[in-house]
Amino acid sequence: MKYKMSPNIAVRTPQTAEAVAFYSDVLGFANRSSDPDLADLDADPINLFIIEDQEISGPVMELFVPDLEQARDELLAHGCKVLRWRGKGQDCYIQDPFGVIFNIWETAVTD
Repeated sequence: MKYKMSPNIAVRTPQTAEAVAFYSDVLGFANRSSDPDLADLDADPINLFIIEDQEISGPVMELFVPDLEQARDELLAHGCKVLRWRGKGQDCYIQDPFGVIFNIWETAVTD
């Protein structure tokens, strides 16, 4: 299985307004979104999303994979655990053995 790091990182938090204010006002990342429920901040070269979440809190990095189900099986076999699995095109969160949370996203993976 080939894994590729995505340029997307989400900050999941129940305090979205405070998080958007911090990343925009303190760090100076421009919000590219007009959607009140999703902040899309330009943290070049990273896309930083602020998303309200009452269950999962903290940063979520993203991995691109060519086969979602195969990636899940492989990661579980290597000590990861599923935190949320909604299927292709939705949240598929896995925590690695070291506490890092990844959203696994199926897409064509190239070099």
